[in-house]
Amino acid sequence: MKNDFRLTYPLWMMAFIIMLGVLAFGLNSPITEFVNTHNETSFTIKLEALEGFIVLCTIILYFTLLAIFLVRLNKHNKENPAQKISPFAIRPPEYLEQDEGMTFITRKAVQKVYSFITFALPFLATFAIVLPVPRLLIIYGILAIAFGQYWIYYTEVRKHFKGETE
Repeated sequence: MKNDFRLTYPLWMMAFIIMLGVLAFGLNSPITEFVNTHNETSFTIKLEALEGFIVLCTIILYFTLLAIFLVRLNKHNKENPAQKISPFAIRPPEYLEQDEGMTFITRKAVQKVYSFITFALPFLATFAIVLPVPRLLIIYGILAIAFGQYWIYYTEVRKHFKGETE
């Protein structure tokens, strides 16, 4: 169970969230244009050299990470035909419910995540409404909440497998 891909799934999602944060920073160029000519609308972002480099490197890293993730997911599905993970499933693959113990661990972790979200989302919304914050800061707040939920889930589930030797 210790090497189960579903245990590391939150780490993969946290890595993707970090990549999205870096990409948002690179794309947050102050020079944007909306051009409307002859019923054609175009949107252009003019990037400086450093921002362009950050965006290019992040996109390359993101797709490399995605390819590694999909290979790892495919390997997991071949090794565990009874516990296949679909990348497009609505139900999160982190739910580990093979037996009553795993169901309890998953339920406890999900309750902590739910408690975090019921506090964090209203706080972020209030913060964004009351203070004149830039759009990038709101995006970072949303990404931080997403990162936080995966972190809480991972640490809660991981502590139950820390001593396991498989």
